[in-house]
Amino acid sequence: MHDKGQTNKIIESWQEGLLAAGLAGAPVVVVLSTARDSQRVHSAALIASVVAGVLLLLAALLLYFHWLTTPSRRHSWTVTAAVVMSVQVLVSTSHDLAEPISGSRNLAMSSAIDLLAAVLVLVLLLLGWRAVRNPQPLLLGIGLAIGLMFLHALVHVEPPLVVSATPAWGLAAAIVAGHLAIAGLVLHDHNQIAWARHRLASTVLLIGIAHAVRSGAVEGWATDLAAATALVGAAALWASASFFLLRDALATQHRRAIVLEGSLLEIETNLRGSREQLHEIRSTVAGAASAARLLDDRAISPLTHDRLERAIRTELDRLERLVVPQAPQTPGPVDLDSTLDVLLQSQRAQGRTVEWEPSGGTAVHARPDDVAEALGILLDNAATHGGTASRVSVTAEQDLVEIAVIDAGPGVPLEARDGIFDWGVHRSDSPGQGIGLSVARRLVSEHGGTLTLAEPDEAPGSSFIIRLPAARRSEEADVRGA
Repeated sequence: MHDKGQTNKIIESWQEGLLAAGLAGAPVVVVLSTARDSQRVHSAALIASVVAGVLLLLAALLLYFHWLTTPSRRHSWTVTAAVVMSVQVLVSTSHDLAEPISGSRNLAMSSAIDLLAAVLVLVLLLLGWRAVRNPQPLLLGIGLAIGLMFLHALVHVEPPLVVSATPAWGLAAAIVAGHLAIAGLVLHDHNQIAWARHRLASTVLLIGIAHAVRSGAVEGWATDLAAATALVGAAALWASASFFLLRDALATQHRRAIVLEGSLLEIETNLRGSREQLHEIRSTVAGAASAARLLDDRAISPLTHDRLERAIRTELDRLERLVVPQAPQTPGPVDLDSTLDVLLQSQRAQGRTVEWEPSGGTAVHARPDDVAEALGILLDNAATHGGTASRVSVTAEQDLVEIAVIDAGPGVPLEARDGIFDWGVHRSDSPGQGIGLSVARRLVSEHGGTLTLAEPDEAPGSSFIIRLPAARRSEEADVRGA
């Protein structure tokens, strides 16, 4: 499976290579189709070489961007060497196109600069193998390339700086040897994938062949075409390899980003669940603790004492289910009178006044803890934002039961109504965390119900309305019997 994926990558990367070869070779085809003499052939070859040099520089930049996505010390030196080599090709071919080099000495100096560039690239790769200090590849590469550009400019200065003409075959052999050494280092860089190493090594060899051919060892218009063909092939290989390496690195980074986003989402979900659980635990503990303190008050009646004890036991049982992992409750009939009686005992134990008239056994179909938690959140919200006095009303409407929690506070500002049920949204002066109402709406909606904020009217305060499916008649009979 892995080999098949690598094969597909190699095949796909050749598409970019063919595109690069077409861009570099198009000027040659255009000029050759109208060429009538060797001078035009020479011009066509130089144009193709310049275009190939531009593509090589673009490929080096792509390799630089690839380094930015996957930075490593050795890779930075490789990118520096790539910038130097590509700029050297572009500058040397551009000089030849603008002002053809004449004379054996000037030609020897130009080839000597090509050899110097190869030695410089070899030194950069060796520094990468030693993993010395990490450079800024684009800055260092351009700086070294500017030095080579200066040397090329000196080729046309009279008198020539080369004291004696060096044999062309000797320079050609030295250039090829230098590029063979560079290719060998590239092939032994196992930090890079195999197909890319081979592609880059072939690029280096083709550039070396082009420089050797242009050294003057062989004369004639055919040598110009041979050098141009070698540079076009090098541009195609390097551009395709660099482009595909960058695309593959970006795809890998994208996949990692998706995985990281999923992990962050999971962490956020777990954190939100923990905060919601802590929010409910605090509310439950506060009610049970206040009710437990009232038990020591001898002024309360025996009936109130019994109701407080029952409320404490109910709240502690619910607290245990919150903190100890258990199988989720099965939705069933929930007697609102019993549920509200327990909650209101806890509310009153905290010094809050809640008006309520028992409904006579109205029941809803839901999970008992979810109903208790949603109602507890609304009662706490009413006490926090609407004062210590609030009111609860229960109304049965066919298959739905409506529970309204009404306070006498300042009400909800118009600008805050739209986002009041969003998780974590609250006013800057609010003592809450913006969690409760979002949790209450989610719990109610899980049972096919709704939680809404009633439209404002002339009366002060706010009214939150829960609508839940009513329990079936057989379930209501069971609840009343119990």
